[in-house]
Amino acid sequence: MEIILSARSEQPIYEQVYDQIKSQIMDHSLVSGEELPSIRGLAKELKVSVITIKKSYEMLMQEGFVHSIKGKGTYVAEIDKEFIQKETVKSLRKQLSSISDQAKVVDISLTQLIELLSESYG
Repeated sequence: MEIILSARSEQPIYEQVYDQIKSQIMDHSLVSGEELPSIRGLAKELKVSVITIKKSYEMLMQEGFVHSIKGKGTYVAEIDKEFIQKETVKSLRKQLSSISDQAKVVDISLTQLIELLSESYG
């Protein structure tokens, strides 16, 4: 599992870790049943606090991406197509909200925005 952290990012480290693991699960780089590195091991590898990784793993558990077995470790949860689609829709809504806000600032109409999306969608 590869995680690249940016100290210059405005995004907190725990969110960077969370986002990258979530992405790897969503694109099937990490598959159901695969064990994640231990919290201490990943913290050491990334040179961050154990608390940082613990927070990332807790967020992943709350969202249903991973599950923990006491004394054994943390594993990628069984992810079905419907779950992936639901998570993708959530992500798209956030991105579209940001795009809509940007369009409003420069007076791009909804019709123009829809045309841009149609062009992009192909």
